[in-house]
Amino acid sequence: MSRILAAGIASALIAFVAFAQTTVTESDLLSVLTPAHPAVAAAVEDLALARAALIDAEALENPSIGIVREDPRGPAAQTDLMVSWQLPDLARASRARARRKEVEAAEARLAHALLRLRLEMQEIYAAWALAAAQHDRLSRQLTRVGELAARERLRAERGESSGLEAQRLALAANALRARVAIAAAGAQERSAIARSWNPDLPPDARPALPDLPPPPATSERHPLLVAAEADVDAAIAAQRAAGRVLESPELMAGWQQQKTGEETLPGPLIGVNWSVPLFRRNQAERVAAAGRLAAARARLEQTRRELAARQQAAAETYRRLAAEVATLEAAAIETEAMLRAAEAAFIHGEATVTDLLETWRSATEAEVAVLELRQAALAALREHQRFTIPSSEIIEKEIQP
Repeated sequence: MSRILAAGIASALIAFVAFAQTTVTESDLLSVLTPAHPAVAAAVEDLALARAALIDAEALENPSIGIVREDPRGPAAQTDLMVSWQLPDLARASRARARRKEVEAAEARLAHALLRLRLEMQEIYAAWALAAAQHDRLSRQLTRVGELAARERLRAERGESSGLEAQRLALAANALRARVAIAAAGAQERSAIARSWNPDLPPDARPALPDLPPPPATSERHPLLVAAEADVDAAIAAQRAAGRVLESPELMAGWQQQKTGEETLPGPLIGVNWSVPLFRRNQAERVAAAGRLAAARARLEQTRRELAARQQAAAETYRRLAAEVATLEAAAIETEAMLRAAEAAFIHGEATVTDLLETWRSATEAEVAVLELRQAALAALREHQRFTIPSSEIIEKEIQP
């Protein structure tokens, strides 16, 4: 009787510990995805470089100041004070437009990078939650098998049975114990991965299973599409800039003072320095610009095709898997009643240990299969989200410079 009591106490302790743990959700893990997170800070680099290039393209050239003193041997000396300034390039407006479009493309790619970060964290959380759920289900089954094995062992010691049933139940408990140990190790490993993203999770954190929400609405304005369109506009502006052959002149002005003996002759200096396009006429820049434009248009068309195909396929896959999960989980509600009925039938001699073990095995495999199906559905949901436009709050709230 003491072994049965010990098994019951162990089962109660397991249930109490599970109840006492702090339940965390997917939102708790994702709450650290802010500008302070290293992964977000690293993703902002390309946008910062694009903005810096725009600032450089819009900035005017600095003026130059020079002074020249000529004092050869003899009575004559000359001093020149000069100020020169390169006028804004004729292609400056086109280059600035190209940089602005590159900033738009960088912003769109950053939005997509942050979406990928969210999906990666969601995948980590899902793996953790499903591993923990599988461990819980196997642990409950182990407790159930262990209690019945202890009961049969006590009956065998009293001579009420041959002991064969107790041995077979003990073997089943040992097999389940091995599976529980493997599941515990997997859950612990995935917990460590989740904590590498969010170190502030409670030490006793227990992940709740993620829900299967309706699929998000698709949008034609996906960040990758926005980025590809901005790349085309930037390439067009760059091609216009490369077509400007004549450069702006450099204006010079200053003051000259000549001294000959006792006489000083001052006067102004005015000059222009202008490059004549005889040999270098931006031939290489025009060829490169044409190639970039053709490649940008090709990438835009390929992006359109890929998004159109992947959005529809991912949405259909998720809807089908989510519907299957709902159906099987509804059917799994009757599993507990079936197990209790099988155990009662065995205890009263109406079923053999083989029947009981087969019922347990079928129930366990069914529960694990439903968890695997949910994992597949969550993966399909993430795949669908990957090809839909993310929330604008990602840009507006998380990465403002």
